[in-house]
Amino acid sequence: MEKIERIVSNVVFFLLCMLAILLLFEQYVQIPFWLQPIGRMHPLILHFPIGFVVLLVLVNVFRKQLDETSYQKVNKFLLLLTALTTTLASIMGFFLSREDGYTSDLMSLHKWLGAAVSYIMYALILTYDNKKVYQILLYSGFLCIVLAGHFGAGLTHGTDFLTEPIFNTQKAEFDENSPIFTSFVQPIFKAKCESCHNEQKQKGKLDLTTLEKIHKGGENGPVWIAGDIEESELIRRALLPLEDEDHMPPKGKPQLTDSEFNLIKSWIAKGADETISLAQLSEDDTLYILANIKKEQLNYVEKQAEYTFGFADEDLIASLNNPYRTVAQQSPNSPAIDVNIYGRQAFKPNYITELKEVKDQVVSLNLAYLPVQDDAIDAISKLSNLEKLNLNFTEVTGKTLPALAACSNLSSLSLSGTRITADISAVLEKLENLRELYIWNTPISSNEIKALQTAFPKVRFEVGYDSSGDESKINPPTLSTNKTVISKEDKISLEHKLKNIEIRYTLDGTDPDSTSTLYTEPLQFESYTTLKARAFKENWFPSDIKTYHFYVKGITPKKATLVTKPADQYPGKGAITLIDNEKGEANNISSPSWLGYRANPFSATVDLGTSSYNVEKVVMSYAVNIGQYIMAPTSIELWGGNSENSLALINKSVPDQDDEYAPNEVRAFSFPVGGTQYRYYKVVAHPLKVLPDWHAGKGDRGWVFVDELFFY
Repeated sequence: MEKIERIVSNVVFFLLCMLAILLLFEQYVQIPFWLQPIGRMHPLILHFPIGFVVLLVLVNVFRKQLDETSYQKVNKFLLLLTALTTTLASIMGFFLSREDGYTSDLMSLHKWLGAAVSYIMYALILTYDNKKVYQILLYSGFLCIVLAGHFGAGLTHGTDFLTEPIFNTQKAEFDENSPIFTSFVQPIFKAKCESCHNEQKQKGKLDLTTLEKIHKGGENGPVWIAGDIEESELIRRALLPLEDEDHMPPKGKPQLTDSEFNLIKSWIAKGADETISLAQLSEDDTLYILANIKKEQLNYVEKQAEYTFGFADEDLIASLNNPYRTVAQQSPNSPAIDVNIYGRQAFKPNYITELKEVKDQVVSLNLAYLPVQDDAIDAISKLSNLEKLNLNFTEVTGKTLPALAACSNLSSLSLSGTRITADISAVLEKLENLRELYIWNTPISSNEIKALQTAFPKVRFEVGYDSSGDESKINPPTLSTNKTVISKEDKISLEHKLKNIEIRYTLDGTDPDSTSTLYTEPLQFESYTTLKARAFKENWFPSDIKTYHFYVKGITPKKATLVTKPADQYPGKGAITLIDNEKGEANNISSPSWLGYRANPFSATVDLGTSSYNVEKVVMSYAVNIGQYIMAPTSIELWGGNSENSLALINKSVPDQDDEYAPNEVRAFSFPVGGTQYRYYKVVAHPLKVLPDWHAGKGDRGWVFVDELFFY
């Protein structure tokens, strides 16, 4: 044992001398590449001296419980092992510190404390027989190694690594007016990048902890170039193969998820605007969609206001809920209530008037795309604490909007797609707390909007498409009806508020141009039809193309039967859902108008009651809501026959699949049948088995949502 003790002591002494020289002439030391792997073993070996020091302390604490001979053997062996491993760890740490990025004050503290532990451990060998000095040195070494470990953790995980779980127990509040950068992009940097690019450890001379330091860039230049994805260093490195030494984050570190990468890429492509917020984006904007996905992952909660009114009765709230109206508190701790009403065809005016029972608590009301008319404003004005009102694409004209003056807290009003005019100024004068107004796709001209902006500087006007200063782009034509399921006798009229307008349209799915069919009289349809319309005016740019889908009531089936069972949470109304002529909306997948399938394919049989019909076409209507994993079917099959138990395959087709995020919409797939005379038809639609790589849920199964089957 004495021989081993001498050898280890001499080795430790030699290593400590070498460490002293390295520390003394640190600024002149250059570590050759073949020694760098030894330095990078520092995180591996440092755990041994930490454990050995703790064991030394424990052996000392419980010395009286051990016989003296056993104590001396164990303690001396542990001391030699501790001295050797602490010195080796210190030298390896020194090698590692000479690599790029380790220049901070925190690094210096960690380095000198680690060196101090090494010399203290050797001093313990020299003073082994002096019990009092030994005790002082031992506990001093223990304190030093605890502090060195803490500062080392700060280098690799951040200075708040230990305390973060204690002080960050609350969910972060989210405000839709908060910049996307600070709410979504910067948290990605913090989680995936800052361990190597922080104030204490600046790999590549890059610090990503603050916006100011990000703007300084690193040794390879700026982190990103606004609007230029291909030339942005951040994107270039993230796209490199994982094995490439320039790939970021490095192999072995947590990697960017697809949704995180796409969010950063989309933000840079949009100009890397550090002030842009969700409130400034349309809901079908790719950046808006990706930011909302990240919002759910970050577990944000909407910023809550403080209210003075009381809570509504829980049973009363529950009684106001139905398949077409959701009434819910913003949170268990808030009395404020949000109301959303869905389903154009199922809408009833009493869905609004019944809210008088909770008139003090309703702060948000969403009536978008409903056939709400001017007479409904009176009931809405009774909601005295209303803060947010969405009337987009309703039938209000603005005549009764002054009644909203009773809603003194109203801060957000959405009137896009309505027939309001510049007379809205009379309403704005009475709404002192209004801060945002959505009026895109309305008859209000660009000049009138400018006048409104001047008159009401505190209000942010959202006007939609910006044609880079060109004021001569006209609005698209509108329809005289809001129905999507129509009869053959119904007449569809296209309208426009401006005079001397030409409306051109197509019915074959192609985009209309100036040579397309001129609209001159109301249209009638025999079966499912896609109508695309566009407005033209001399010396004006053409309008955007407006697309409408019409489902004409065809043959009335006698009965429908579900061959496969839908998912428990999306049962619709059973088989009758498919033949009740009630269309669903892609934004409201929980509506009873939808049947949802994921584990199994959708399969249903329809009995026409007779085989005397000459069926020319079968149409299946389905939803696409990519954010909710609802995709187009991978394939659709149509079967037919005069016996329900003996059907033959008529056709099998593959609908087009999306290759990027797109707005939610209801689509239709049409089977040309060619005049078959069958009593029974079966439709089978297969859900996507694996979501694509570009989707945030890649690898998961997709859904198929079906609402109607039509036979012509």
